[in-house]
Amino acid sequence: MFQSEVFAVAFAQLAAGAVIFTLNVLLLVIASLLYRGGHIIFFQSPSLLGYCLFPLDVGALICMMENNVILKMIVVCVTLAWSSWAAYPFMSSAVNLSRKALALYPVFLMYVSVGFLIIAID
Repeated sequence: MFQSEVFAVAFAQLAAGAVIFTLNVLLLVIASLLYRGGHIIFFQSPSLLGYCLFPLDVGALICMMENNVILKMIVVCVTLAWSSWAAYPFMSSAVNLSRKALALYPVFLMYVSVGFLIIAID
């Protein structure tokens, strides 16, 4: 793959993921109007995802230096857990306690797909 194609795939994946994540959270907040829930602004969500993606960026830089697949998988698993843990506090204020898992699941899936890109691309 050329570098421009890799960038295009990663950019499109993160942009689509941010839109889907935001719509998911907005629908969860609307569904729980009877319960005192938080709110989220549309542009707050991509910003949140970008900040929480930083550990995976560091993991990608580490994986670029070493070509060992086992090391890449360990680094990606650690940075994936770090990124997911960083997104958790932001979600606690946006949705109802009983719906946190529904809100965090798409974020985790998006971070897993980014992790697969890190492992697969040399």
